[in-house]
Amino acid sequence: MRATALIVVPPLLVAVAAALMPGYVVFTLAALAIITLGHLLFGRRRGDEPPARPAWEFFAPADLLAARAGTAFATAVTWVGTIILSTESRIWSAFAVVVAALPVAVGVQLLVRLRRGGSVVRLTPSGVEVRGRMYPWERITTVELNGDRAVPRLDLFLTARRAPVQVRPEGIDASLLFLVDLLGYYQSHPRSRGAIGTPPEAERIYGLLLNARLAAGLRGGPRPILIAS
Repeated sequence: MRATALIVVPPLLVAVAAALMPGYVVFTLAALAIITLGHLLFGRRRGDEPPARPAWEFFAPADLLAARAGTAFATAVTWVGTIILSTESRIWSAFAVVVAALPVAVGVQLLVRLRRGGSVVRLTPSGVEVRGRMYPWERITTVELNGDRAVPRLDLFLTARRAPVQVRPEGIDASLLFLVDLLGYYQSHPRSRGAIGTPPEAERIYGLLLNARLAAGLRGGPRPILIAS
């Protein structure tokens, strides 16, 4: 229900503004205010970093996907409404529809991801899958946590690829610090990769990484969770 509201409400409010506002300038300002407010309230990850957890698949936050889809559709309605209110030209109206197809396509893509529930990062014995593309362990050279405290990112460096594969916190419901430790461990311990995907291995690696951080005196980072026995 919440996800549906985040998808439907922003474009609906923009459409209502288009019907009520006296001119395209006022409408455009009102639409931008609606989109900006929605992004500030729902389109960004809020609160602390998510807890570390023993899992092999890490998904995108459903509310964030829904909010961004709603923003994309609202942007399309804003563009079309501004052109229609500012001119009666059929050529410009057709052009507005064509341009609006871009944010609509983005919104549809987000809805498909939300519907399918596809993982952002998935670990397997043969490699790491990021956003649907598999990278064999043999190609992974380094796993780093880069950026800064406000805008961190996980960089996955690969052979024969100049730019790293990046994962950012707003796109995944997982602790980047935990993921760096997790991926780094299996990158440097190939003999342990065959057990990836099994519950006993999940508990073992979770405890190992957590204890290693505590032994090193690192108290910050992902909040641990209890594993039911």
